[in-house]
Amino acid sequence: MYQFSSPILTNECLHGAYHRLTIDLGELAKAARPGQFVQVQIPNLEGHILRRPFSICDVDGSVMMLVYKTVGTGTAALAEVRPGTELNILGPLGHGFDELPADRPCVLLGGGYCCAAMLFCAHWAAAHGRPAPQVLLGARSQSDILLEEEFRRLGCQVGVSTDDGSYGMPGRITVLLEAVLKRQPNAWLAACGPKPMLKAVALMAEQFNGAHCQVSLDEIMCCGVGACFGCVIKCKAPDTPQGWCYKRSCADGPVFESTDICWD
Repeated sequence: MYQFSSPILTNECLHGAYHRLTIDLGELAKAARPGQFVQVQIPNLEGHILRRPFSICDVDGSVMMLVYKTVGTGTAALAEVRPGTELNILGPLGHGFDELPADRPCVLLGGGYCCAAMLFCAHWAAAHGRPAPQVLLGARSQSDILLEEEFRRLGCQVGVSTDDGSYGMPGRITVLLEAVLKRQPNAWLAACGPKPMLKAVALMAEQFNGAHCQVSLDEIMCCGVGACFGCVIKCKAPDTPQGWCYKRSCADGPVFESTDICWD
């Protein structure tokens, strides 16, 4: 974990409320792994002492990319920050995804803007000579689908579903996943998205005995380093009297084995 400041290279609107920011990390970029995140101190927002967590969308050489949606005061303020402004960052943080295996089909699932956490996985596979993973993107509507072309440029086969049927397959992302698992029941899955989506993906993976699933939980965080216990999730713990325990999504995660989580 490092704390550093570096000028913003670009901060642009992708479309609607979605934005893409890049920053040069220099040698520190080598420390980042898919599934990790950073805590960002928003400039010109001195009244808000807490940093904001953002999944690392991609790292290309020394340049880190973040993709975010303006949903509140912090992200709205970040969208107004101009290139050249120094950004203070804490990271990379958290436990990321395992390395994509080379001996079984890999499927990356992203729900809404949480698909940003999956692009780094696909880029890592390409950089390390692994077969391109299949990518499934799900969102409410076509305007919420992100980074589709970026995944395709990495050689990924991309499937898309939208709740309202405005683009791709109508329905939830699990409609796409079920078709994939019927063809490849031993697939290795990595997913990031809203908790209901992750629960549905995890339960579907359990129906196929050969499937393996890791999930990245998009939890609200405060400190981001495991000190405040404000982002705990309930996990299975057979050795405890109650059979479960709390784990910190920032320090013990955000990536967990899907079978370790108490979904109910």
